Amino acid sequence: MRRSGLVAVTAGLLAARGVYGCIVVLSLLLALEDHPPPAFAAALLLAATLTGIAAAEAFASLIGQEVERGRPPTRGEWRRTVAERSLALSAAVAPVLFFVLAGFGFFAERLAFTLSRWVTLILLFVFCCAARAVSGRTPTNALLTGVAAAALGILLANFKSLTHG
Repeated sequence: MRRSGLVAVTAGLLAARGVYGCIVVLSLLLALEDHPPPAFAAALLLAATLTGIAAAEAFASLIGQEVERGRPPTRGEWRRTVAERSLALSAAVAPVLFFVLAGFGFFAERLAFTLSRWVTLILLFVFCCAARAVSGRTPTNALLTGVAAAALGILLANFKSLTHG
């Protein structure tokens, strides 16, 4: 059943930004795994990278809105744009938490990487399923899309190990 109005727009934005955030987080995790920084540095790197990306996207979107409308964005448009672009940060919350906990010695940094990767893949699955469900696809189609997205994430996560022996 297709949802309409604000619920569909909000859910669609959350899903799209969530997928984007998951891809960025997964890419960062893979890049850091060969030479992992200390846990607190990894947490800061994840948070700072996604914050920087969200800020850059918000800035670019606001410039585009000004050009399109022929006037500066209102305060409400600023707030809405920043809030929408910040949704990608939702994908970094759990990994940042895992690295902070590892930094305090609750578990090994290696486990923080493993947990972060799996939680990010699960979030990728959930966000993709949600996006398809909100767009009116069948539950089967939504699940298959989620499985395909997670499988691509797993392939990406393991591609590096396949190419580096």
